[in-house]
Amino acid sequence: MKMRIQDLLVFAALLWRDVAAADIYVSSSGSDTNDGSASSSPIKSIAAAQKAVRNQLKRSSTENVTVHLAPGVYLLSEPLRLTDQDSAKSASVKWIGPGALLSGGLEVTGWTAGSQGIYSASVPVGTKSRNLYVNGQAANFARRKVSNRKDFTYTSSGIKWTNAALDWISSTAGISGAEIRFINSFTDRYSPIASAKTRELVMKQNAWYNNNWGYDHVAKPNADFGVWVQNALALLSDGGQFFLDSAAGKVYYKPLAGENMATAKTYLGVLETLVAVGGTYDNPAHDITFQGVSFAHTTWNAVSDIGYVDQQTGGYICENKTYTPSNFESVRPWWCQMPSAIQISAAKNVIFSGGNYTQLGAGGIGIGNDPNAHLSGVGLGASYVSIQDGYFSQIMGNSITAGGIRPDAHHPPDNRMINSRIDISNNIFYNVSTLYSSTVPIFVSYVQYSTVSHNDIDTTPYSGICLGYGWGSNDAGGSSEYVNRGLYKYQPQYSTPTISQNNALDGNLIHRYGYGHTDLGALYTLSKSPSTYVSNNYAFDSSGYGTYTDEGSNSYIISGNVLMSSGIWSAVNGANTGNNTYTNNYYRNGA
Repeated sequence: MKMRIQDLLVFAALLWRDVAAADIYVSSSGSDTNDGSASSSPIKSIAAAQKAVRNQLKRSSTENVTVHLAPGVYLLSEPLRLTDQDSAKSASVKWIGPGALLSGGLEVTGWTAGSQGIYSASVPVGTKSRNLYVNGQAANFARRKVSNRKDFTYTSSGIKWTNAALDWISSTAGISGAEIRFINSFTDRYSPIASAKTRELVMKQNAWYNNNWGYDHVAKPNADFGVWVQNALALLSDGGQFFLDSAAGKVYYKPLAGENMATAKTYLGVLETLVAVGGTYDNPAHDITFQGVSFAHTTWNAVSDIGYVDQQTGGYICENKTYTPSNFESVRPWWCQMPSAIQISAAKNVIFSGGNYTQLGAGGIGIGNDPNAHLSGVGLGASYVSIQDGYFSQIMGNSITAGGIRPDAHHPPDNRMINSRIDISNNIFYNVSTLYSSTVPIFVSYVQYSTVSHNDIDTTPYSGICLGYGWGSNDAGGSSEYVNRGLYKYQPQYSTPTISQNNALDGNLIHRYGYGHTDLGALYTLSKSPSTYVSNNYAFDSSGYGTYTDEGSNSYIISGNVLMSSGIWSAVNGANTGNNTYTNNYYRNGA
């Protein structure tokens, strides 16, 4: 651990040099005709503030620059993209703003009461969004639960049934263009509906084909946590539900008890990304800090078109095609990652400190993710990145995702792609993974010399913290399980180890986890990660496992944990899982 402390001290020294400084002032009530050089003449927009920063860096690239954001809501018309051009040559750029909120939303006003307690408001025709936020809370889709999914017969083209109690499905107005959500053991799948016939739904391809492929899929779930038909106006019946009619430019919402739509603050998430920090491997973005700034109101629209072919923890089949050959393993190396509202890749010495991260329609913060999950198209390559002292709630996907899942993430051809020295500490996570429930508060895949410490995780439907990926298939020598499945017909059976090593999950508090799925743990690991510590964590108030060393978990030191949930304290599963050291753990339920 001495190496990590020294690294953090070097990190801090790099960011807080004692050099000359310049200040830029921004206020949502300011004007972009101002120069922002004083608090009495602030710039209004974030875009103009970025331009002012770049102009200052052209004058002097050796001065610290501080952007002071006054309290208020800053509605972004496009993502803030920070590259090496937004980085000082030998100093730092800080965006400081306690009380400032960067929003990717469209504020919705002028609500009018209609029949059955449903309100409506006008928005620009063509507005696309899957997320409405009312008074800081995410609304549900207009939806109705299917009483028993076993009444369905699954075909290559869709769903059929004979039980007359389900006839409401095909007779629902607007059912063509709606979707079905299936929550299973460790997946949460969405499939769009193409059309309806008598006691039959024809599902949109290729989402339907791909959602009935692999493991824990629609037709053969390992566990059943419910099926909903959703996203049609005719299904809007309960308080807290909404429907967006994009073609008509109208959004509908039924208030919860006590909500006053005359005073409610409502936003449709319209941007998918708020901030993208990233340059290139030759010229990375660097020495950038956000302190006390909050982020909210994003969406993720791809699901409406191609569904969500979930493979857990934000990995999904993203290509809208039928795969040939029809071996599920042929696509495993090429899954995509759910994008995050804040994206950091090809970057070093980046800090996000304090602030709130709420009402975000996909992931929260993505660090060193694959290129498909970064706005610039350049992924991985994140080092000395710190996420600290933040509050995360109402995040629809993973709150924080560190690392990628494709081949370049675990066996990079260029060492500059390696994700290393990432620190996720002292954050609070409450009621997260609320729309894509098989995601987690903190997911760390292929990284090294990184630490997840002293975070408080409260109320999440799946695992608490996940470390590792690949189910052992990408480790040196491969996995006998994946030899049998045929994976190595489609990717190398590597002879060298992945980059994962020397990481730590230390001193985290995890409670009320795993209420919406099975096959999970407070502390979940996959694949080999030498000299990695899982230590001094406290987990309770769940029926899930305490530690869960799943396929290929190897060379971990699991020590000093207090595991008080009712599930088995230490679950072990899969080929090549072993060589793990357990010492001084205190637990409630033995194996």
